Amino acid sequence: MSEETIVVTAPHGRLPPGTQLNGLYEVEAFITSGGMGDIYRGRAIVTRDAVAIKTIRPDMARNEMALSLFRKEASSLHNLHHEAIVRYFVFTNDPVLGIPYLAMEFVEGEALSDILRRGALGTGDIRVLMHRLALGLQAAHQHGIIHRDLSPDNILVPDGDVSRAKIIDFGIARSPLGDGTLIGSGFAGKINYVSPEQLGLYGGEVGPRSDIYSLGLVIAEAACGKHLDMGTSHVEVLEKRRRVPEISGIDPVLRQILQRMLQSNPKDRPASMAEIADWIPLPAGGSRGRPWGLVGLAAVLLLAAGGAAAYLTGILDPSTFHGARPSKPVAGPTDANNLPPHGLDPLSPPSDAGPSGTTTDRREPSEPDRHSGTGPDDAPHPGNEPRDTSAPGGSPPGEPTDKPTNPVRVASIDQVRDFLRDYSGGRCFFIAPVTVAVNDTTIEAYGATPATFMEFDEAFQRTLGFDPEINLRQVTAAQCPIVDFLARRSPAQRAVPQPSLTLKSDILRRGDELMARAETRPDRPVELLLISHDGIVHNLAGYVTRAGNTLNLRLRLMPAEQSADATPQLLMALASNRPLVSLQGALKGGPLTAERFARILGEEEAKGQITGVTMKHFKLTGG
Repeated sequence: MSEETIVVTAPHGRLPPGTQLNGLYEVEAFITSGGMGDIYRGRAIVTRDAVAIKTIRPDMARNEMALSLFRKEASSLHNLHHEAIVRYFVFTNDPVLGIPYLAMEFVEGEALSDILRRGALGTGDIRVLMHRLALGLQAAHQHGIIHRDLSPDNILVPDGDVSRAKIIDFGIARSPLGDGTLIGSGFAGKINYVSPEQLGLYGGEVGPRSDIYSLGLVIAEAACGKHLDMGTSHVEVLEKRRRVPEISGIDPVLRQILQRMLQSNPKDRPASMAEIADWIPLPAGGSRGRPWGLVGLAAVLLLAAGGAAAYLTGILDPSTFHGARPSKPVAGPTDANNLPPHGLDPLSPPSDAGPSGTTTDRREPSEPDRHSGTGPDDAPHPGNEPRDTSAPGGSPPGEPTDKPTNPVRVASIDQVRDFLRDYSGGRCFFIAPVTVAVNDTTIEAYGATPATFMEFDEAFQRTLGFDPEINLRQVTAAQCPIVDFLARRSPAQRAVPQPSLTLKSDILRRGDELMARAETRPDRPVELLLISHDGIVHNLAGYVTRAGNTLNLRLRLMPAEQSADATPQLLMALASNRPLVSLQGALKGGPLTAERFARILGEEEAKGQITGVTMKHFKLTGG
């Protein structure tokens, strides 16, 4: 059993009050359940400081790739210090119960979304809020972490004081480990705040300027006291992201910076959050916000990203490659000044097993409203009357809602699998389930146009009644023959174990190394191939070393042209019963076109020679 494996031996029920974890934390009360696990209020045993504890769902706890990502993402956020961002203390495993869990700063406050239901903020408060949030997000960006899900729901305001606002739920925040794009898992409710590039427009590269766009929409809503109309159907959503939204009527000073933040093309927005923080003028004497009072209890969640593939573009020039050689990541030093409230730091060190698993964006699709106005004892807090849940989405009557109005029902796992097996999105569209559970499904989807992904999302919700998590892997038209080959494979061919393939990073810049690892069996040959953005298939056998049953790939890629635009690349692990002579013969003549490569694969699969295919997606920039 590898070092990454955690065996879950604890019962699937909730942890009772008084349960201790690692001798560090004690559970006090259950708060809520989400798609990734249960959330509890707890205490650090030594200091008695309040913490939020999130246990990881048993099926995810058995997933080595997901655990590795949890650990690395928690480590990145653990080292992020800013008053405007919630603190993450520990991701570790209790050795007695066999339960992996996250311990985070416990935050009490009212969500900005609840505050804005009562009306717009004053200009002074908006400036204070915008300045604070921009500084917090700048700190995250300096650590390579993009929030990607910024909305009024993910901003807490303790005691109604905007100068103490905190950004929470870095649930699909991405460190340099990955760059996938997410729809689903509440996407319909969050669609008002996503950037054009998160929908695949303007190259689909998500970065710091994506958070700038989302912050612009949040601030515009705070100034108007209502959602901006950013579209409801997928056609409207895409069309409205191609132009600056209507923000007339907002204070002229704010409107100037918002116009820049809400530019459709990321290149036309401010270069950094620091520029926004430096620009926005604060009112004399600062602000303490309005006395709304303490409302609601919020547990801060770290949500996983799992299964996002990484990839390269450009032309392979053997003269630019380093020789293939195994590498062993070295854990960085522990920051002695960055300790959780118990004074110890049990954060698990990074794995030394080679390139880590890539990420799949995760959120909490089934988590109840965490700003419901009740604490763990269900006692209402003053100043927050219960909501009328008779309106669609649980919103008060007459209030706009972004949530789908599907009737509440529970789709069985078999129904989900049947839908995924039978769904056809037409040419150049392929879906691969990552996890399938009751009302909680994660999917990798490959396609050439944003509309294709959104049509699938709508069909899934309409048929099954809940919102899936969809990791978008947008490809070029030249790569479509490979996607079509995957889509044509039969359910029986997809059902057999596929080769393992992991990438260290799914975004590479000019001169970066591509590092990947594939697991194989002694009796199963595995080929590693690269399908670049121009649809050319390259044989990577010369850059692979083997250690036991592990193939290690390491090479340096140099794009043919220096450009800041990111291009999608596909890395394929191809397993077979015996060496694929026809493919090897064709590759001896040089790189193949994707169309010819797909034709050869189809012929080999028809003969029963191909035993498994795994594909990963990454991006390469020339900048």
